[in-house]
Amino acid sequence: MVERVRCAYWCNDTDMGALSKEGHDQFRVRFNELAKVKRGQQVQIDPFLIAQAIGLVMRECTVRSATGKPIVWNEYRMIMARADFDLIRPLQAPLERDLKHVLAQEAKTRAAELVGELRITVVFDEADELPAGEGVVRVAFVPTDKLAAPRAGELTMRLDSFLVSGEISTTQRDTVHVDDTAAGTCTLRWTGGESRVALGATIVVGRPHPDPPTHFIALTGAGATVNKQHFWIIATQSTVRIGRFAKANPVHVNGQAIAAGEQTEVPLPAEISLSRGDFAVSIGRRL
Repeated sequence: MVERVRCAYWCNDTDMGALSKEGHDQFRVRFNELAKVKRGQQVQIDPFLIAQAIGLVMRECTVRSATGKPIVWNEYRMIMARADFDLIRPLQAPLERDLKHVLAQEAKTRAAELVGELRITVVFDEADELPAGEGVVRVAFVPTDKLAAPRAGELTMRLDSFLVSGEISTTQRDTVHVDDTAAGTCTLRWTGGESRVALGATIVVGRPHPDPPTHFIALTGAGATVNKQHFWIIATQSTVRIGRFAKANPVHVNGQAIAAGEQTEVPLPAEISLSRGDFAVSIGRRL
């Protein structure tokens, strides 16, 4: 399917700033304005500018939940001119890193919710109608299970809400321990406690505190060096993916450090050390 830019660009575009709205689900980005370079001067579109553009678009969402809490779009599709796309294509790794940082800051400011996994896709304009230095961003609310599979030639970044520095989360509730009787679980153990972990579920782990996020395991007995939201886990039958929140104290998995905001996947069982050995946790298959 050819990625085409709707005619609002030619008909109704009067805002000459970095971002203009062309419809309820489409925005025009002018990267020269965003980079603050002179009009007509060629701009090198880099991961920083794309991250800034997505952050600006996210800020335009005015949807709220029944309680008045902001809800932001979770799918962003950026269309670029072919020449610009070819330059950004080799930079997917730093692009994903920058997106995490920018979207975390924006989400923290707004205390926003998501309806599903956060996904950003960058494609080129196959119809060749988009001028160099400009982009179009289309947005949508899409539950995770309805997200379409990436197509060949796309740069697709799937950022679980917990990966975005833990700033975007679902509605907070009381501490939730995964059902101990559930089939297909692992066990998280520490001195003074244990909890079952359902396979495939994203679970946040940290010290006990009021108003924790949904699917949270409170490490009873943990001291102040353990963050309220220290790390997250997703377990399978044979492995566990472990991520450290960007602002959390050190996390080591089987003796290997995880950088702030990063993740690792290791075979089960696994040993997790928090705050340079102040608190130890293990996860393994249910006995």
